[in-house]
Amino acid sequence: MGKSWASIWTGFLVFAAFSSSPSYGLNSYSVGPVGTSNSHSATYYSQTTGGAVGGNNGSSTHYTGTSSNVQTEQLAVPQAPTVSNGGGTYTTYLQATLNNNAGTSNYPTDTTFAIGVSTTNCFTSACVQSGAVQFVQTGGTLNTSQYYQSYTSWGGSSGVSVTGLTPGTTYYFAVAAKEGTFTNTEYGASTSCATASSYITYSLSPNSLSLTGMLPGTVTTSSTVTFNLATNAAYGATIYDSGLHGGLYSTSKSDTIPAATTNLATATHGFGLQGLSTSQTTGGPLSINSSPVAYNGTGNNVGTESTTIVPIFSTSAALTGGTATMNVQAKPSTSDPASNDYAETLTFIAAGSF
Repeated sequence: MGKSWASIWTGFLVFAAFSSSPSYGLNSYSVGPVGTSNSHSATYYSQTTGGAVGGNNGSSTHYTGTSSNVQTEQLAVPQAPTVSNGGGTYTTYLQATLNNNAGTSNYPTDTTFAIGVSTTNCFTSACVQSGAVQFVQTGGTLNTSQYYQSYTSWGGSSGVSVTGLTPGTTYYFAVAAKEGTFTNTEYGASTSCATASSYITYSLSPNSLSLTGMLPGTVTTSSTVTFNLATNAAYGATIYDSGLHGGLYSTSKSDTIPAATTNLATATHGFGLQGLSTSQTTGGPLSINSSPVAYNGTGNNVGTESTTIVPIFSTSAALTGGTATMNVQAKPSTSDPASNDYAETLTFIAAGSF
């Protein structure tokens, strides 16, 4: 039985050209890519090139070329993305928007992009491989694995919220692109943006109120308490109230006019808080809570207080110049013993949602 031989040839298909002119010479040439990406293993692909005689490296604002490489498949290196901290309000995330312009026109629609994020301005291969660069994933989270998706999937002109960041920290962003196989670019120019430092300012005035001359069966209303609130908490803030005794308590008589959510005009007796107004300069809005306790009543409708904190005013977004007002109202019954030491200690706490 005879032997069978097969020959496999790989390498370059070279065309030589010579000029007989004393003034001109043909210094470089190429017949373009030859072959396909079908030759591969589980982790690597190869592509052959037919005839590529190189000259010097070429570059422009958006393109680079390497000596002896066929450049017909090279994408433009992405320009720096636009990154925003919401005018100084984003503390734990930043909004990144890719630049889809490839220099003279937009990238092809099947181009995908990876967004690198780092606290140091380094996006070289060494920095990427060292773990100094993290990469935005779907949903805006960060991970050490490069993740590519289309311009549209990255939010298009609206961008993507990059989450899990540290307040008061500067971050650098850079983008790489690819279109199919063998077209990965390096990471382009970077841009930087700092997350805002978290803050919340809060005060109230006055620090004491009087319910002078309470009479059985009669509603007595205090003067007004004013709250001031400002915060850059992205998800807003809440002012909570709680009481020491759960009502007006007389130490000398061991009697309590109990706190309740009720209309004191018709109730036998009771004590409660009523939100009167809210406003803000920017952001917010700040509002009077109706749940879980209704503090937004009018007339003699009041909300209860207890030893457990309950939200009385809240906003779902950052705000400046927030102002809120409230009063307290009480109505003793004929069975409540007369005394001049009925009192309650109210505590108000403001907390931001960063």
